[in-house]
This record gives sequence, structure tokens and C-alpha cells, in this order.
Amino acid sequence: MNLLSTLKLKYKLFIIFAVSNILIIGSMWQIYQWSFDQGFFNYVIQQDKSYLGQMANRSANLYIYYEDWDFLISESRLEADWRKAKLASTADMVPSPLTPNLDLIYPSQQYRKRFLLYDVNKDTLIGDISFDIALTHKVKVAGEVVGYVGLRSLKEVVQHHTIEFVKKQAESFLLISAFMIAVVALFTWLLAKAMSRPICQMSQATRLLASGSYSTRLPTNSRDELGMLAFDLNHLASTLQNSTEARKRWVADTAHELRTPLAILRGEIEAMQDGIIKVTPDSLGSLFNETVHLGRLIEDLNQLSMHDTGNMDYKMEEHDLVDILDQSVASMQRSFEDADLALSLTFDKRRAIPITADANRLNQLFSNLMSNTLKYTSAPGELSIHVQREKHCIVIRFEDSAPGICTGDIEKIFERFYRTECSRNRKTGGRGLGLAICRSIVNGHRGTISSYSSGKQGLGIRIELPLT
Repeated sequence: MNLLSTLKLKYKLFIIFAVSNILIIGSMWQIYQWSFDQGFFNYVIQQDKSYLGQMANRSANLYIYYEDWDFLISESRLEADWRKAKLASTADMVPSPLTPNLDLIYPSQQYRKRFLLYDVNKDTLIGDISFDIALTHKVKVAGEVVGYVGLRSLKEVVQHHTIEFVKKQAESFLLISAFMIAVVALFTWLLAKAMSRPICQMSQATRLLASGSYSTRLPTNSRDELGMLAFDLNHLASTLQNSTEARKRWVADTAHELRTPLAILRGEIEAMQDGIIKVTPDSLGSLFNETVHLGRLIEDLNQLSMHDTGNMDYKMEEHDLVDILDQSVASMQRSFEDADLALSLTFDKRRAIPITADANRLNQLFSNLMSNTLKYTSAPGELSIHVQREKHCIVIRFEDSAPGICTGDIEKIFERFYRTECSRNRKTGGRGLGLAICRSIVNGHRGTISSYSSGKQGLGIRIELPLT
């Protein structure tokens, strides 16, 4: 067992297939031998029974003529003496005795050595086999049993040519079996190599992935379990590759976002030190705004980092979603009026919607989405929020007016530091973290968030939150 565990998979498969086929062929040989023996001797027994009926009829006719069995006994003795003389004589030829009556009874000469005769009491008259173990047939004259004719078992006196025939059949089968085993062994070896090849490729690909080579891919030609495993490994490699690239972009974008406000702060402070800019309330206010911007950026990064590490603290309690939305909309109403944007909140049925959630996080979620509209929607414009209660969840849709987002950008807006390059206004700037934080909050509530083009030529956001 220890030796088998050290072998490569292709050798194990070869041994298993080869041994299985050898056992099958060996079993076929045993079954063939048994079937041949049974079939051969059953055939002979049926033939003997047919001949015994003929021998009984002929014996009955002779019994009617001679009225006893002495004539057959005499001829049988003569035949037995002749056999002994033939064995003892060195002459080339010993004349055979005259046995006309026995010759009439035998269907063929091969039955001479097998012929048996019993009287009415089943005592042996010709032969040395007891009645109980012989194949016999009644001899009747005028409806009365006058004796029995019988035959020895073929297994005791089987002819030499029959034995040779069986031997030749066995030799032929053994040769065929040996040829089949050789062919099967070759086919098994090729099959074992073919089956183990994709597994070896997967093992090598796994080692490459472990070493950081995430561009590794496997062929997925087959649709069996190995093909599905190769597909899953390719998906894993693609996910690792995307994660690595996203991490690199995350580091680069974070450095860039931090560099910008720091550069502004440094430039303005150096200008003040050099006397280029006077230290006034306005210049200090500019510095303060940059520090606020920097603080918000750091806070956003901190929130995303806590979400990634699972350290985001959610105080999940029973709340009414309607109250949370009313409060969020009320807090942003003045800002929308100042921006010449209409803000509306509608329900399919206005009634209490119980939900287990962190109210502060949901307020942050809704505020971020409304702030996104304030930042990018052209005036005059609008934002409509619609709440619909479904069987297992609450669906909340945020739909604003133009400008919209290119189709290719819709799926990317939840990525960190992503900014669209299409008609959505780029002049308003932004850190590109607001929607990423929204996605983190929704995921923290076991919900889903997606984006689409609204019917108002703007952006649509769909949120699904599970019911309590």
C-alpha cells in the first residue's frame, strides 16, 4: 500500500485498469470452460438417451427371438477375451470375434466399450457399473420389462480425439486472451496517460498561481468534471489577476488622491512663507478647506478599509425604512432647491416598512446617492426616489435627469476612484469613493446595488434590501 501511494497517478490508473481487465478475461476463461464442459456433456447425454431408445428396441427384438440374454452375454465374453488377447499379443493383428447380435444393437462402434446390460432385477449382466450410476433404458416385450440396456458415463470413456479438441480450444482461447491482454495493456497505458495529463496540467497551473503567475490559463475543451475544474481554475486565476491589478490601482489612486490636496497645501503654505500670499482669513480658509477635503478622503478610505477587513461596525436594530428615507430627503431638500433640482419620494403603498438595519449607515447611503445627483445633474433637473415592497425584499430606485453615463461605464461606477469620462460632468471633480462606499454599506446589509440608464436620460440606481 505504501508503494502504491508513491506512484504517479498514470501508473495507478494503468495498474487498476490492467488488473481489472486481466480479472475480467480470466473470469471469461473460467466461464467459457465451465459452459463448454456443461454444454458438451449435456449434448452427449441427450444423444445417448436417444440412442438408448433405439438400443432398447433392438434388444427387445433379439430377446423375442432368443427368449433370454445368454446370447448377448456369450458374445460380450468373446469380445472381452479378444481385447485381452489383443493387448497380450505381439502380433500385428488378432482377428476379432463374431458378435453379430451386439453389432445389431450398437448405433456405432464407439458404443462397444460403453454398453451395459441388466436383467429384470437390475443385476449386471454385461459391464461392471452398478445400475444406480448408469444411464439406462427399459427393454420391454409385450408390455413387460425383461431387462435394461445402459451406457457408461462419457467422462469415464471419453474419446482421445475429444480430449484433443478440448485442449486445442483451450490453447486457442489462451492465445487469444494473451493477445487481448497485450492490446488492453497498451490501450490502458494510453488511456491512463490521457486521463492524467489534464490533472498534471492543473497541478502545474496551481503551482504557477501560488507563485504569483496569475496569467496562467488551462485549456477547457472537455465538458466533463475535469473540464469544469479547469474552467474553475481559470476563473480563479482571472479573479486573482483582477484583484492584484485592482490592488495596484488602489495603491496608485490613493497615492494620487492624497498627493493632490497635500500639494495644494504645501504650495499655499510655501507661498505664505515667501510672502507671495498674505496670511488673511481667506487664505487660511483655503487651507482649511483643503484639510477638510483631505480629512474626508482619509475617512472614506478608512471606511472602505474597515469594510474590506470585516471591521465595519454595523449597529443592526429594528427601524422603519419610511422614517429613515423621510429624514434623509428632508435633510437634503434645501440643497436641491438651491441647485434648482426637484427632489421627490414616492411609495407604491405608503405604510411602515420594518427593516433590521443600521440607521446611520442607511442615512449615509441615501445622502451619498443624493449628493451624487447634486454634483453631476444639470439644472434644472430632478431626482425621483421610488420605494416598492416585493415578496422578500424592498426595492429602492434613485433616478435622476441628464446628463447620463455611457453604457460601458455603468458597471464601473461602483469601483474605487472611478470617474466617468463621458457626458457626466467631470468639472465637478470628486474623489470617486462615494458610490464605492454605497456598495459597501449595501453589502453590509446583505443587499444588492446596481446601476442603469434612467428613463430621464440620467443615471438610475437600484437597491434591494432584505425584509426583516
